[in-house]
Amino acid sequence: MSAGQGKSTTHVSFVCQKCSQPVKLNRTLDPKSLLELAKDVESKLSLEWSGEEETARQSSDRRESSAADPHTAEAIAADDKTPPLPRSSPQTRTRHRVKSSVETLSVIYDSLPPLSETGAAGSRQDSKSTLKQIQIASETFKLLSSVSDVDHPLCTDCPEAVIEAYREEIVEEEEAKHRYKQMSARLEQEVTEYKIQMPELDRELEQLQQEEEKLKEKLRNTERKRSEIAAELERQRERERRLKEEEQTYWENFNEYQRQVLQFREEQRSVDYQLQYMTEQLERLKKTNVLNSAFHIWHNGHFGTINGLRLGRLQTVPVEWSEINAALGQAALLLVTLARNAGATFVRYKVVPYGNQTFVDVIEGKKKSQHLPLYSSAGLRIFADSKFDLGLVAYLDCLNQLKQHIEISSGSRFALPYSISKDRIGNGKEFYSVKTQFNTLEGWTKALKFVLTNLRWALTYISANSMQPE
Repeated sequence: MSAGQGKSTTHVSFVCQKCSQPVKLNRTLDPKSLLELAKDVESKLSLEWSGEEETARQSSDRRESSAADPHTAEAIAADDKTPPLPRSSPQTRTRHRVKSSVETLSVIYDSLPPLSETGAAGSRQDSKSTLKQIQIASETFKLLSSVSDVDHPLCTDCPEAVIEAYREEIVEEEEAKHRYKQMSARLEQEVTEYKIQMPELDRELEQLQQEEEKLKEKLRNTERKRSEIAAELERQRERERRLKEEEQTYWENFNEYQRQVLQFREEQRSVDYQLQYMTEQLERLKKTNVLNSAFHIWHNGHFGTINGLRLGRLQTVPVEWSEINAALGQAALLLVTLARNAGATFVRYKVVPYGNQTFVDVIEGKKKSQHLPLYSSAGLRIFADSKFDLGLVAYLDCLNQLKQHIEISSGSRFALPYSISKDRIGNGKEFYSVKTQFNTLEGWTKALKFVLTNLRWALTYISANSMQPE
């Protein structure tokens, strides 16, 4: 709604709750009287509803109090033969009570001329009075809407549609009333027929009750048997479940045993193959000279070789000192290995194999704890490395001790091909010194070749006689 005011025009507009068209409030109708009318209608309806509820309560009390009196009950039953009319709800009664008010109030929403035509006094009305009238009208419409199913305000044409809807509803209510009457008459007829058939029905009911008791007893017996059968069935199912589990476990164990048998057979075949292979390897190793395979002594022209390393040096073939040092390391390792296998112990010296850095320790005498190297890089000069020469002499002395030990252990049945005397080695006719000082390359190379030859003979003897270490 809206309100406007001025010196010439003032009007109030509302919206119709049915068709949503704007309507104007008729200024000739006082909203206060309209509000009083609505409140009067509401109070009358409230009184009427409370009166009807009291009447219904008294009727109910009367029926309850007369239930013990047969004559009173028959009188009430006779009165009740008249089919009761359908009781309308408070909302339905409100619709009929408010219908006349709707017809009266709907005419106030007509298009009226501006307020200036009614007189100058209306146009000069105070704005607060106008707003108060609007508020009163709004409260009136809310009150009317709360006591009926029709929302207010309404325009001039909409009440006809509302009244037509109420008429249709009244027709439907009349039809329902007629149906209720027909239903009541049919029920009364059925009650009369039932009273006539009552004795026979009572006898039949008694027979049916007896039969029901018999059937109930039979049902209880059947239920008891069914419970026993169900319990037995459950026991059998449990037994079946256990048997299935045992069967499953049996087959799982059987399969596991089968797998283990196959695995053991495979392992047995594998062990048999390994045993056969190891036996063949053992036979081959029994025929194999381990020391000869580990230390292969041979010759390469004027040079003696051990594991392919040349030992010696010539003017025409200047062998690198790194190769000579490595060959001396292999020869020292072979000498120590042969002495351990033969059970020989060196005195005065101790050979320490250390690859191309092999040396000999002096363990007796004035030069005790002195290291004599079996490696050099100085080459042959007039004054060669004295310690290197001393190391070669010490190595030759240890080889001579091994030779003496083998001759004693063999009962003089075995002797090395080349004899040793201090720093010299030879075959009785010619001797060559192992020193590099005051020596020729050819003589030094021959002496080293004789040393390797003695080592090969000692290796062959010790391997053939299977001498074990201590």
